[in-house]
Amino acid sequence: MRKEDMIRFVRRTMPKLTIDTSEIKTNGWDNDILIVNKQQVFRFPKTDQIRDQIKGECVLLRQLEQKKPALQIPRYKLIYEGKTLRAITYPFMSGESLNEHPVDLRRNPENAQLLGDFLMKLHQIAGGFLPTRHTFCYWQVLLESLRKKVFSALRDEECQAIEDVFTRFLNRYTAFSKTKAVIHGDLSASNILFDQKTNRISGIIDFTDAQIGDPAFDFAGIYWNYGPEYTKEVLSFYQIDESIDEMFDRLSTFYGLQPVFHELLHSVENNEPIDHTQLKRFMELKQMIS
Repeated sequence: MRKEDMIRFVRRTMPKLTIDTSEIKTNGWDNDILIVNKQQVFRFPKTDQIRDQIKGECVLLRQLEQKKPALQIPRYKLIYEGKTLRAITYPFMSGESLNEHPVDLRRNPENAQLLGDFLMKLHQIAGGFLPTRHTFCYWQVLLESLRKKVFSALRDEECQAIEDVFTRFLNRYTAFSKTKAVIHGDLSASNILFDQKTNRISGIIDFTDAQIGDPAFDFAGIYWNYGPEYTKEVLSFYQIDESIDEMFDRLSTFYGLQPVFHELLHSVENNEPIDHTQLKRFMELKQMIS
């Protein structure tokens, strides 16, 4: 969506809001973003599917707010035109995305506690209103897509490593899938806000992919970016009925490795060069469990 169209929409639907400054972010997979006066954020979903997911996201955020997480979360207001949901808006949250301004979270021990507390409270919510997307079929389709679209661009040992990881996971899926909770579904660097002044995580955004799934999945980005030891530190502040060792097993053998699969597909489908740095990271983490 063009910046001019977003601004025109805001002026039409919120005429009392004076727009002094504005900036946009349109590189996300699901939404275009307009930030007005560094005070108000407007999210414009790119597809009807994302519009439908936003409604469940709003219910989830209201429930999560009642648990008083230490980190900021968005407070959404839905904006309709007629019966069509066109956008959501929420007050601007302090901090910068880790994707845009990478920071090593390990430099401040408090960050592990903040992440552990946030995920523990999120995973305690009863989310019967949310769907389950990470089914056995979902992972099978992902593997087949990699075979058809990506494998021809990889080395034989990289293809075999991906096959090995999937085979081990799918053979154990029945046991893995017994543990279910409300999950964020995309707790990647792009959705974690960091405050440079305090040297700490300040908030979590974009709950569009929230669903009922394996709680271990939400630790995938932490494992991918910071490795097993820091992930264990975060888990030390995460208290649930399940064995942490069992959760870490699922994380280290599959969930913490799978972020590269989506990146590979995205690159190929958009005619972008494959990031071999990401592949190297995958092979290094894979080696730890071999």
